[in-house]
Amino acid sequence: MSKSASYSNLFSILNENKVSVSSDLITIQSDKNFDANNLEKHLNSIGYIFDNHRTIRANKIELSLEAANWDAKCPFFETWQKVFDEVDTSSILPNFYYVIEDKTSNFDEHINAKKLQVFCKVRELLAQLSDHCEPSSGAAKGSRKLVYIVELENSISKHEFKPFILWSKLSKADYIVSSLPLVEKLLMAINVGDSQDIERKNVLRSAFSELISGCVDQNEIFSTIIRSLAELDKKYDAHHELFVKRFSVNKVLLEINEQDLKYTSKINEIVSSAQNKALTIPGALIAIGAIMKIDHIADAIAVGVGLLVTTIIIHRSLGVHEATITHINKQVNSDFKRYDTLNEKAEIRAQAVSTAKDLNLLLRKASKNSSFIKKCIWLILLSSLLFLIFSSFPASPSELI
Repeated sequence: MSKSASYSNLFSILNENKVSVSSDLITIQSDKNFDANNLEKHLNSIGYIFDNHRTIRANKIELSLEAANWDAKCPFFETWQKVFDEVDTSSILPNFYYVIEDKTSNFDEHINAKKLQVFCKVRELLAQLSDHCEPSSGAAKGSRKLVYIVELENSISKHEFKPFILWSKLSKADYIVSSLPLVEKLLMAINVGDSQDIERKNVLRSAFSELISGCVDQNEIFSTIIRSLAELDKKYDAHHELFVKRFSVNKVLLEINEQDLKYTSKINEIVSSAQNKALTIPGALIAIGAIMKIDHIADAIAVGVGLLVTTIIIHRSLGVHEATITHINKQVNSDFKRYDTLNEKAEIRAQAVSTAKDLNLLLRKASKNSSFIKKCIWLILLSSLLFLIFSSFPASPSELI
């Protein structure tokens, strides 16, 4: 027989008979004798140390409440207050329990059990959201102390409290039973196991901070959360919606920045390539001047033809650069135009327009730079040809006199 079945049978015996509690002993009185063998099996199954002489006497059962008589936790509680005291210590509602004052157990759907579940779940939730808690791990994590550091616009506030509420208040709060699914939902939201857990936790902390902002007494924070779980859930949904929108905006802004970087790199490559080509002719002249002496018309013609061919090649290359700049300009206008049609915030449209405008300005400068280099290389070629002509026909001594 399973342990659960043994608990169920034993609790049924208590429900059907008169039960009294004195000191550390439970007495169960019946009008007829108990089945000692069957009862012994049930008690042994749930961890009770059976006494052949004292536990069962005809129509009376005596069960000790002392821990020494139990291999496991004693499942019997005189009142719900006693159950709460146990839950307050461990932050766990026992799997098996029996409350003598109203003859209810874990097998019954009792409203007090749901209240204790809310109590435990809220503790667990706040412990996960806290910056520091005592104890820092285990089932009772955060049961003694919770610490929150909340950053405001111009200051930092610290909240330190024990997550506790009197049973006399909790037992009367019947309305919180409907909040059990809400606190379970919030716990699931920050424990999905994906990369967004931290962001959702920060969103929930923000909602929590807003909810407790009006608490003057730190000791009232926990009871405020217990009472206001529905409001906390609404605030979390509202804050999470803002976060999702902000995340989407940031994602698009990042995409715009990446586009900006991509096009800027392309433009810089084109400008750098054009400048390197422009330095080809002056470099060739320097090499010619250092290596060879031009004193015949044939030498001048050979060098002049070489410079002319080089200039034509560079000119055509710069023409390709200008065509590339024109193509990039069309790409920029096409890529950034789509951001202007999105049903997004003005922040995205403004950023897209600003980036496109900066890139268009950069492209115009690159185009002007290419045109300027074209003029420079032909001017340099003309100057070089004049220099070659002058070098090929040096003035005679008589002419100089």
